[in-house]
Amino acid sequence: MLQGHGDDGYKFKQDIKANFSTNVWYGGYSEALKNHLIENWNAINSYPEASAESFITILSKDLDVEPEMLMAVNGATEAFYLIAQCFKNTRSTIIIPTFSEYEDACRINNHKLDFINWNELSSSSQFDSKLVWICNPNNPTGDILLQKDLDTLLQNHLNSVFVLDEAYIDFTDSISSSIDLIKEHQNLIIVKSLTKNFAIPGLRLGYLIANCALVQKIEFYKAPWTVNSLAIEAGKYLIQHKSEVLPPVKHYKSNTDKFIEKLKQISGIKIHSTKTSYFLIELEKAHSTELKNYLISEFGILIRDAKNFRGLNSSYIRVATLSEEKNQLLIDALQKWSKVH
Repeated sequence: MLQGHGDDGYKFKQDIKANFSTNVWYGGYSEALKNHLIENWNAINSYPEASAESFITILSKDLDVEPEMLMAVNGATEAFYLIAQCFKNTRSTIIIPTFSEYEDACRINNHKLDFINWNELSSSSQFDSKLVWICNPNNPTGDILLQKDLDTLLQNHLNSVFVLDEAYIDFTDSISSSIDLIKEHQNLIIVKSLTKNFAIPGLRLGYLIANCALVQKIEFYKAPWTVNSLAIEAGKYLIQHKSEVLPPVKHYKSNTDKFIEKLKQISGIKIHSTKTSYFLIELEKAHSTELKNYLISEFGILIRDAKNFRGLNSSYIRVATLSEEKNQLLIDALQKWSKVH
């Protein structure tokens, strides 16, 4: 799907004063990373490493896993398409509402699809599909699956491979990464993104981690050089300096709680609970597209129209916490909007 994601500000002529449509870490800009990339600019004069080997070496040491358990990708989305291709002509179950590219990747590769709503997911859930796709924490709802429940699901479904998308794991303090389960279970693939937490979506960088045999099976479908030279350099730098760049989760989540409390005072909207820095807002009467157009045209504020998430409709928008000043811009705009709707 080439349309239908957040951060589509390029479609609008207005200056965007506050972009709530993307759940990239708003404070992730790094001048040090910029300088590092400038110093390594000449790397673009040669082909990049075919499989981002130097990045994988540093990453494997950081995670304390074998390099053969890792595969670098051009953003997490490349991993989803490779996994779907590797298991083409099979059956997938997708926990919805969630990121649309799981479904798109599966359809392109002729998967038969089943869908289960997040509120029906538990350790006792039953699946008969080859692949089970779970975003944890989930986008756009901010729901989480506890590691003990995932562990039970993996044990109870030895014939299914679970694809766990942890792109937003650094945006919650309610759970931590399930990477430790990789060493215990042969039927788990974890996909990680460096674009959200390190605020480099334009560079496209991520990786997947699984047992060596499974990684080798997926890697068969991967084209060389999909991770460019600057992305490789950025990845190495960020892994080595992650404590300086990652979002301060407790502070970020505290700001989200304050933001939500203020939004709850506005009539005509319902705020859905979340374990992350982003969350759904349900409109009691208005249409999501109408509100999006109103906010961008009147205030230069961009939100995520969530109607195209399977399982949601035109009553939903998604927003992500920004700075206190920008959060207040949305609060003020919604208060004005609520008086006339």
